[in-house]
Amino acid sequence: MSRSLVFIAGLLVAGSLAGYFLMSATGEEPIIVHGQSRPQQHSASLPPVQHNDATALTTLQRQLEREKQVREDLQSRLESLQMRVEQLEQAGDGQNVIATAPAGQNRQSGTLPAVRSSVQALIDAGIGADQAAWIQERLDDIELQQLYLRDRATREGWLKEPRYHKERRELQNAVAELRDEVGDDAYDRMLYTLGRANRVVVRDVIQHSPAAQYGLQGGDQIIEYDGQRIFTSQELSSLVTQGSPGVMTLVRVRRENDIHDVYLPRGPLGIRMTAARVMP
Repeated sequence: MSRSLVFIAGLLVAGSLAGYFLMSATGEEPIIVHGQSRPQQHSASLPPVQHNDATALTTLQRQLEREKQVREDLQSRLESLQMRVEQLEQAGDGQNVIATAPAGQNRQSGTLPAVRSSVQALIDAGIGADQAAWIQERLDDIELQQLYLRDRATREGWLKEPRYHKERRELQNAVAELRDEVGDDAYDRMLYTLGRANRVVVRDVIQHSPAAQYGLQGGDQIIEYDGQRIFTSQELSSLVTQGSPGVMTLVRVRRENDIHDVYLPRGPLGIRMTAARVMP
């Protein structure tokens, strides 16, 4: 019995030594688990992961996504505002529309309503016939250019881009440039005939402002500033910044049916303005 145990122990020792030498030959080191040895498993070596770099990259990607979303939102808001401005400008530029009755007859008299030509509308506003014809020719040319501009922008796909709105404003500014050629009175009548605002009206007066101290009132129509006719709030805002601040300057206003001369120091007037279309 003892001989058998010694024989078995010898076999175990010999097997362990053989396994050790075999692992040494293959380059594997034994791992002892619960008193037994097993070869260590070697995996393919991988470069260490830079956790800080990965975190910074993720943060940067998120910031870029947020900035992209912000830009898209701003672009969408800009396009909406541009479309709104265009709608308001079109509404201001439009002629009066004459509604006709069914079957092409007037419900009241049974006849077609009288339709005035654009030239005749200018003449009726007090502009001479020759000048009215010349003004209408220029207006028609500007309107035709606007139609071609819109058509080209639609075909080429940049109707909603800033380029279109910029070029359209340049054409609309051409209407304002007629003022120097026709004179203030004809220009005033032309604006009214076109359905555009031709008066700057004081909506209300800011307390303790120069306007309040020197007598401007809500409802006043500002006709002139320092001897120059006023048709838009942009013109008035530009004039008050010219010259030396504080110099007393003539502001001519229409209050109800009377003309009043008010002197205010040059600079901010302290009023809230609105535009109105008033018959000259």
